[in-house]
Amino acid sequence: MKKQFTLAMVLITSLVANVSHAQIVAVQQANYTHKPIVEMTINNKKTWVLLDTGSDITILDIKSKKEFGFNTFEKDGYMVPGFGSENNRLRRATNVNLMFGDVRLRSAMFAFDLTTIAESIENRTGKRITAIIGTNLMRTYGFVIDMGNNSVVMYCKIKNSEVNKPYLLSLETQNEFN
Repeated sequence: MKKQFTLAMVLITSLVANVSHAQIVAVQQANYTHKPIVEMTINNKKTWVLLDTGSDITILDIKSKKEFGFNTFEKDGYMVPGFGSENNRLRRATNVNLMFGDVRLRSAMFAFDLTTIAESIENRTGKRITAIIGTNLMRTYGFVIDMGNNSVVMYCKIKNSEVNKPYLLSLETQNEFN
């Protein structure tokens, strides 16, 4: 009996130690059609974003900075090739609270006029994007894009401070704005 009690106490102590030091695993899922465009929020406003595995960085539409309340600084930006055949100056974006479900996504963010890209996507999908999420952010937060099933899942270990709810393990399907 004493042996069983000791074994039970060791197991309970081990379990409590593991739980108290564990990180929360956040799981968010979204379904899409045509392109990996999912709903996120920027500064508490719902919007559509394109998950772009061909882009290294995250870019917000500079034309939406007033609507979404973020700031841009030209001095902190840099030149990048793409968006056609010329180099373009991106501006550093600040005051951006980007959320996927209940998880805040943190990364360096830049701003550029995405009008041409957003209009092209809107003409084909009916959804106007406000941002392009690059691989820097997707890799950090464990995004998995399943093209065969038209779904996106984000698996990430996060700190309590990055979650809006005390313990998050949500599986949420998003097709349209609510």
